[in-house]
Amino acid sequence: MKTLTKAAKSQPHWQIPQSMHWLAELLFGVVGALVLALIVMLSVSDAFANDGDSVSHIATTAPLVKADTADVPLIEVGTADMSLLWLDIYSAKLFSIDGKYQANRFPMTLDIQYHRDIDASDLVDATIEQWQHLGLTKDNIELYRQQIVKAWPDVKEGDRLTFRVNTPEDAAFLLNDKPYYQVNNSQFPEAFLDIWLSEKTSHPELRKQLIGVN
Repeated sequence: MKTLTKAAKSQPHWQIPQSMHWLAELLFGVVGALVLALIVMLSVSDAFANDGDSVSHIATTAPLVKADTADVPLIEVGTADMSLLWLDIYSAKLFSIDGKYQANRFPMTLDIQYHRDIDASDLVDATIEQWQHLGLTKDNIELYRQQIVKAWPDVKEGDRLTFRVNTPEDAAFLLNDKPYYQVNNSQFPEAFLDIWLSEKTSHPELRKQLIGVN
């Protein structure tokens, strides 16, 4: 035990001089501040990296969600031919989301292929006559006429006019599969389709064929 005690006493004991304490404290304080600053910088860098990954993920996945129904494939409900005496006027087809007809359920498409040349003015007059037959008010007819004069083109034999209704606020006419006129009245789609689909239509047999009722 005396030998161990003597060895311990013989080891030199280094102490910081009292006059140097302030310098040591200063050095330790600077080093600590630098370490703290480095930790903060690394944390901020990681946070930005994580945010960047999140933004990148959102940008990649967002386009997979579609808000509209413009590209939804529709199924044929029924088809019918319109004739006047011995003249074939047009063939019409109705399409819906499930191949079944339900009034004012969209998306819905009415496709008309013409078998003879018809001037736009004649098509407008015929449309107005059908609205009068359905009992629409003069004010509504005039309101819808402003749409129809822009929507009806001069058609030639073989032309196809398609009326696509995604929603009442999103409806358009296509001529031979090319956009022709975008409707800007949310009540117009129902009024136009009623010419063929209303129970009051002037052509009840044609309606039955279009909606798939035998």
